[in-house]
Order: sequence, then structure tokens, then C-alpha cells
Amino acid sequence: MSENQPKDKKEILVLNIFSKVFLVLGFIAFFMSLILDNSYPDKNWISYGVIVFLVFLGGYLFLKGIIKRDSEKYGFKNKKDLYESIELKEVEYNSIDELKESLLKSNYELLSNGYYFKKVASQGVCYYSKFLSDKDIESSLDKEAIKLRRFYNNGCNNISAVLIYEFDNITENEKNIVKKISKEYLVKEELNTAKFFTSIIVVLLDKSKGYYFDIPDSFNTKVYTYGCLNVRKVFNSKKK
Repeated sequence: MSENQPKDKKEILVLNIFSKVFLVLGFIAFFMSLILDNSYPDKNWISYGVIVFLVFLGGYLFLKGIIKRDSEKYGFKNKKDLYESIELKEVEYNSIDELKESLLKSNYELLSNGYYFKKVASQGVCYYSKFLSDKDIESSLDKEAIKLRRFYNNGCNNISAVLIYEFDNITENEKNIVKKISKEYLVKEELNTAKFFTSIIVVLLDKSKGYYFDIPDSFNTKVYTYGCLNVRKVFNSKKK
């Protein structure tokens, strides 16, 4: 198989097993050298053990390097497939005013620009929520994303925003737009290597129900997940 040709899952599994075997053998060789050095101090067993350990460690790192890219690719594809299988979560609420009150009770403060803001220093995350009536979600979202970039400050490495759009009636097309946008933010966070990151959760509201893309807790998408936890709290406190 060519080095540039992607490896299949079976080959990745086999190479991963061999890499772990090399690492274990390296530690065994090192500990055996300690035992032998105590029994035969006239021999330089520790030096031999260190050399053998480094050889096996090199083999471990070499195999890990070979499978790293393809392993990440399959893991990323599996995560994308998971996102595809998730539908928007439906939640109930009593009124917009009660949702706004719930945000304030969740330690948000209302800013002069219409954003609700909360900072959690232990997470390095600033939370922003805003209620919007713009019917063009994608165009509006681009403008809001630009505004959010201005809010980075010391001690806040990430922004988790919730933009809440009010509609009289929500169409399937609007739901599909929200799902597409949400998956894009999740994929960006999976691939993100930057120091600062912005994740946006879009919530659609009609007269009595809300819809948003909720996901299982995930370490790799923690900024989006933090936002989901806040949305759950806001709506759960206002269930009928």
C-alpha cells in the first residue's frame, strides 16, 4: 500500500495495537534493567535498559505517526455522521419575557447593546445571548458573529453565544438552516487550533415552542456544549 493512500480501519487497528505493544515492552525492558542492576551491579544494566526503552519508544511514536492522520480522519467522519443523525431538540416556554427573566436569574446581565452577558472565569468562556426578529437567519448571523469578535477580553478565551430568533411560524427550511449552521460550528470547533474560539447556538422560537441543535456532552466541542447546558437551564426552568 502506498504511503499516500489512506489506510483502512483494520490496518489502523493493527498498527495501533503494535504501537501499544512496543510501549509496554519498552517499560518492561526498563524495569527489568533495574532488577538486573540490583542483582548484578557490576554490569551497566540501567544504560542498556534506557537504550532498549528508547528504541521501543521510537517504534511506538513511529507507528502512532503513521496512523495519526487517518485515525483522526475516521474519528472526525464518525463525529460528522453523529451530527447528521441528530434532529433539533424541541422545548416549550411560556413567554419571551419569562425567558429573559430566566437569563437574568442565571446570572446574565443585560447590556446596552441588547446582549445578555455572563462570564465564567473558571471555564475561560464568555456567554452572550440575544433576542432577534430578523427573518434572514444566515445574513443576520454573519453580522452578529462580527460583533461577537469584539467582545474578547483578558481571561475570556472563548465565546459561547446563543442567538434566539422569534418567528410567528417556523418552516422546515428554517429548521434545516439552523441544523446546517450548528453542524458548521461543531465541525469548526472539532478542527479548531486557535487560541480564541466563538461558537454560536441558534434557537428558533414560535409562539410556544423552541428549537435548537442540542448535542451529547463532548470534550472536543466544549464551548458549544457549554452553550447547550445554558440553553437547557433557561428552558427547563420555564417548563409548563
